[in-house]
Amino acid sequence: MVERLRKKGAVIAIVIIVPIMLLVSIVGSVTSQISAVLVGGEEEGSIGGDSTITVSLNISPDVERYRELVLAEAKKHGMEAYINLFLAVIMQESGGQGGDIFQASESLGLPPNTLDTAGSIEQGVKYLSGMITKAGVTSPEDLEHIRLALQGYNFGGGYIDYAMKNGGKWTQENTFGYAKEKSGGVRNTGSRAEQLGPCHYGDQYYTDHVLRYYQRGDQEEESVAAGEAAKVALEGRLDWLFPDGVPSSPNEMQKYLTQITVPIINKNGKAATMILTVHKKLAEEIKKVFEDMKRAGFKIKPEETAGYNWRTMASNSSKVSHHSYGCVVDVNWTSNGASYTSWGYHPGEDEYSVTKKIVNIWKRHGFYWGGDWSTAYFDPMHFTYTNH
Repeated sequence: MVERLRKKGAVIAIVIIVPIMLLVSIVGSVTSQISAVLVGGEEEGSIGGDSTITVSLNISPDVERYRELVLAEAKKHGMEAYINLFLAVIMQESGGQGGDIFQASESLGLPPNTLDTAGSIEQGVKYLSGMITKAGVTSPEDLEHIRLALQGYNFGGGYIDYAMKNGGKWTQENTFGYAKEKSGGVRNTGSRAEQLGPCHYGDQYYTDHVLRYYQRGDQEEESVAAGEAAKVALEGRLDWLFPDGVPSSPNEMQKYLTQITVPIINKNGKAATMILTVHKKLAEEIKKVFEDMKRAGFKIKPEETAGYNWRTMASNSSKVSHHSYGCVVDVNWTSNGASYTSWGYHPGEDEYSVTKKIVNIWKRHGFYWGGDWSTAYFDPMHFTYTNH
């Protein structure tokens, strides 16, 4: 799309996300459900009875609520297979906030934010569908051509023609080249250059900005049978989880994550389910843990139970928490208050506080308990595969 539209979308995303991420890093593990949404992963819980909220791994609830509306529009163009790509674009453009969630008004020659939500979905899906077709995208896994389509959505279809004449595909170099031509040589400086690229035209990093939210079908990974994880020696567990090296960013972490549906007894005492995001190698093990907790009659508060969350440690903001590696689960945190919180821990009195029986279930499956740590850092909500 045209320059003003793209710049506005990038600014909106930054304004929405950055302040909340700063807040989350301060609060720590007790807010893991919030921060997971902002960094590309999220935790979701049952809402009573047998209901389950099912969402994409990388999409926030504010965007996820538009899935069915966007899907219906995508079907009109034969593009339903690309639903997660459409939602990833919304994540980048607006985070699901405001009316013009696709930031699509200017593609119709209208002033910014003229379209309401329905009009934005109609035009945004139509415009991106056109770019997908023009770029020759063959499937949701065809990242080479998806990159071309996304930059076309940002710059306009003329970029695709330019790229085909300059390397035959999307490259960061021809993205800079096109932006330089369109900017007339005007350059960005400071934080604007870091966020949008060196030239004063659109978002030259748009493809990477969108793809951090994109969940592809080929990202499904093989699972490991329950019982195998516990056999791995503690000192070798990070190497087992990450044979290619420990990820240093949430983007690098995405390929190791999966969503699992686990059974629970909810606050009403009824059988229900919730969804957790965890490391794929621990998926089957964690399912078994929740099955055992359900059999034990232990109630789970899904809004206070979470796994993956890319963040720093609550006790040391200079180090990455192992929540970031999808190998830790916090359970019913306000009833299992750590020493760094004001919440209590009253097993036997509070039905949501973990008892020795529940702790032993986790230990049988190879997890360590934060309640075994020092008095100064007592963390009974915390069950960790790496004892970290």
